[in-house]
Amino acid sequence: MTTAARSPEPVPGEAGRKGLAPLARSWLPTALGSSMLAWEIPLAVAIVGRLPGGAAAMAALGAGLSVLFVINSPALALAPVVVTEVGNHGSRALLRRALATGGLGCALLVALALLPDVSTGFPALLGLPTEVRADFLTCLLSFASAPLAVAVRRFLHGRLIDSDTTRPIAVATVARIGATVLAGLTLWRVGAPAGAAGGLALSVGAWAETACLALAARRLAPVPPPDVPGGRILLTHARITSSVLLNMSPALLTTVIIARSEQAADSLVVWPALYGLVSLGTVVLSDLDSVGAAFLKRAGVPGALTRFAVLLAAALLAVSLLVVLTPLAHLYIAGFSKVPAGPADLGLRWMAVLVAAPPLWALRGRLRAVAIAGGTTQALPRAAAVHLAAFLAFGLLLSFGSLPGVAGAGLALVGALSAETLSLWAMTGGPPTMSRRGWRTSG
Repeated sequence: MTTAARSPEPVPGEAGRKGLAPLARSWLPTALGSSMLAWEIPLAVAIVGRLPGGAAAMAALGAGLSVLFVINSPALALAPVVVTEVGNHGSRALLRRALATGGLGCALLVALALLPDVSTGFPALLGLPTEVRADFLTCLLSFASAPLAVAVRRFLHGRLIDSDTTRPIAVATVARIGATVLAGLTLWRVGAPAGAAGGLALSVGAWAETACLALAARRLAPVPPPDVPGGRILLTHARITSSVLLNMSPALLTTVIIARSEQAADSLVVWPALYGLVSLGTVVLSDLDSVGAAFLKRAGVPGALTRFAVLLAAALLAVSLLVVLTPLAHLYIAGFSKVPAGPADLGLRWMAVLVAAPPLWALRGRLRAVAIAGGTTQALPRAAAVHLAAFLAFGLLLSFGSLPGVAGAGLALVGALSAETLSLWAMTGGPPTMSRRGWRTSG
């Protein structure tokens, strides 16, 4: 009597090893592109710091970026939305959504900068010092075209990631950095207002990258809509946007907390440089969730994604400690960024609290990828709400003490990331396990 042959059970460790290389090949171009992109904010800070009135303009740029991050949240969410919904609705419908999303963001920035009542009350609401407010409004206006560029860029990122054609992302980012540097140096040479130089340089770079991505994406065939659309773009976009928005909101709340804390003036000056340094370790992970979700949909090997995220977290922690414990930190803040002596000393004393941020981003990216690939995107806004609540709790509690604003902001940021990561871990079911039909999460 014979029995039917049985397929061997997948071995998680072996599957992880086999899947690690394809995942790395898919993620690496996005990381290379993002790592170069991470230098944008430090470059803008360095240029602004060398212009007349640079200290006030640096504080204004940091506050302006915190507003821009919040306004760009719907645009930043578009890459995972495309990965999730392009097969359900077609690429043209998603492009129309990207254009509408970016246009709305542009209009909002112009309104904040130019409407009389709004432009007077908004800086006061944030608690910005009087000497910073004019530069702040100029900075917002200099960002006015950026949301449209970001929306189209993230749509194109999603198309390239979904097709596993991520190499053009790195190439386009090289063009972006070159354009940002060229625009910044030109503005510096012509004596542009310090409040506008950083925002204009960043906007030029964003448009240069978008143009390069558009040329690369022309090779991709449009995805036609199905006869019966599946799912709802609005719902998926809203869920992922709410997650991004809640994660970006602390950037704006940081400005409010610092402005109302001890040593507020010095903290506002040095915070953009510190946040730019942290972004060098976190921006490389911007597309880890999208790439990881696409990888899980194609290969179904969660062990590889878990091992990859742990390796990234360990490497980022080692690099963060190297910077904090060596003269590299002083060279970056005082030498490269040209932060004045008082604010620079304050930042150097407290920057160690931020070393945990990049590793936490890596672990969070793995958990977000599982949620997106598994169709449980409702976990993302819930976890992001935990992030926001934790940030508010830490920020408000620390602002009442004697800690300087930059210390409270750093501690609140790390505490909020820790809370969100733990909540995602709980909501996605803990560690993944293998099954005969592919992958699932335990729990």
